[in-house]
Amino acid sequence: MAEWLSQLGQGSTIVIGSLGLLVALRNQHRQLNVNMFIEFSGRFQNLLRLFPTEAWLANRNPAQPLPPPSQDLTECAMYSLQFVADIHNLRTAGYLSNRLWRLWEREIRDTLSGRVFRREWDKLSPEFAYNEDFVEYINALMNSKSPARTDL
Repeated sequence: MAEWLSQLGQGSTIVIGSLGLLVALRNQHRQLNVNMFIEFSGRFQNLLRLFPTEAWLANRNPAQPLPPPSQDLTECAMYSLQFVADIHNLRTAGYLSNRLWRLWEREIRDTLSGRVFRREWDKLSPEFAYNEDFVEYINALMNSKSPARTDL
């Protein structure tokens, strides 16, 4: 009887320890997602500051006049697309949760399907030829009015 109780005690210690480990791993994963969200939100805010205001407004509102092409606008679009590529690569590698990805993807779709980004993508897409999956993803976003893909 004492031996049985001892084995039961050891077994429950293993179970409780395993549960504690699972909870710790889950919390660490969530904390990493929070850290990524904070980091990438900061990067996005920096991009917004660089982007010409009239171009940003024209991208989201067809009533606004489309700004003329410029080197500054092309560079800002390139930085923005590289930012999206970074997030997309993290997603395809499995480092972002579905919930976090859906949150960002909605804004990515709305932004990249705008007139300014469509125009700039025509010039910039060759810069991303090394990443065919990303090019296909952006093309699908820009050419679709359907909800954003969440199956990555």
